[in-house]
Amino acid sequence: MRKLAIFTAGRAGQILQKKYSPEQVECFIDNDNTKQGTCINNAPVMSLEDFLTSRSTAQIIIPSWEYIPSVAAQIENAGIMDWDFKNAFFDPSYPSDMLVINPYNEKHTGLHSEIEFNADLINNRQLQEAQIIYARMLARTKPIFNHIEIETYNRCNGSCDFCPVSKLRDKRPETFMSQKLFYNIIDQLRDMDYRGRLSLFSNNEPFLDERIIDFQAYARKRLPNACMQLLTNGTLLSLDKFKSIIDDLDYLIIDNYNDRLELNKTSKIIKSYCEEHKELIEKVTIVIRNPREILTSRGGEAPNRKDMKSYPNAACCLPFRQLIIRPDGKVSMCCNDPLGKTAMGDLTKVSIMDVWQNEQFQTIRNSLLDGRKNIEHCKFCDTFYFF
Repeated sequence: MRKLAIFTAGRAGQILQKKYSPEQVECFIDNDNTKQGTCINNAPVMSLEDFLTSRSTAQIIIPSWEYIPSVAAQIENAGIMDWDFKNAFFDPSYPSDMLVINPYNEKHTGLHSEIEFNADLINNRQLQEAQIIYARMLARTKPIFNHIEIETYNRCNGSCDFCPVSKLRDKRPETFMSQKLFYNIIDQLRDMDYRGRLSLFSNNEPFLDERIIDFQAYARKRLPNACMQLLTNGTLLSLDKFKSIIDDLDYLIIDNYNDRLELNKTSKIIKSYCEEHKELIEKVTIVIRNPREILTSRGGEAPNRKDMKSYPNAACCLPFRQLIIRPDGKVSMCCNDPLGKTAMGDLTKVSIMDVWQNEQFQTIRNSLLDGRKNIEHCKFCDTFYFF
């Protein structure tokens, strides 16, 4: 694995350092001369000038999107164009020492208005600027995907207001992924030594597919270095199923949807079991969710969003980093195409890399560098994810 140099020795940098082995983080870079010359967990802190003088081949990593505009300008002005971003404050398991998370409080129950949601994004110019800079870097370096979602069955048993494919609204043809196609996808990833995140779900409930435990075991065996993440609403997750799948996962997130913001029966059972087996707390998180809340527009498809705002000049990094695979083998443009309206390729006909590198994907990426106004499905998308 390539050595890394984390730009900032502050809280974000130190959190990110813990996600890697001690041998991989070569050093920190920081503009604060009071930190330079110190060490953090045996990694020295140095100035950018000293890093350049050392002729290190470590890749510079920016650990928080807020730093992207200023840090990217500094390192690119120094002639370093091969940098990357890893979000120290997002981990697929949430804080590793918290088993149950309630993101709400008395004033915020997830039912804030659409006006408030839009205002937060419209006023956040730094977020949009960071997205543009990051997307341009990805277009320049052309990395492979680091986040894969495989939807093995395109159905959910939930009825959340914000979801365009809930059981009340989904009009897609019911489709199961064939076992042959699933194994072929995993075997291609094995041949690539894939080490990114793999999620056997997308816009669906994974435990509706009775094969999911066996599929997860196959993926874990073939891809020992990948990060296995699974999200479920927990309604079909018995304790026996939990025990059968948890060893093959790095992270399991249970989205506990409840109008009263209380733990559901299954969540209580899993919580008690994890409290008895404390080693599981680092990989299991139960998140209390309000099924009526206002979330992103899902590319303009969210049923409870009426006042859709456009961000015509905003870039997007998702098609540079995500691979979203539907049950029929079609690859979507990103996770915000829940209905699968834009197919980038068909894995029943060509390989993963053939799709990832094809002209259609390249056209989408290049268009997004000039803003979301150029792509019909992106015009009213208000998602600003960093992977």
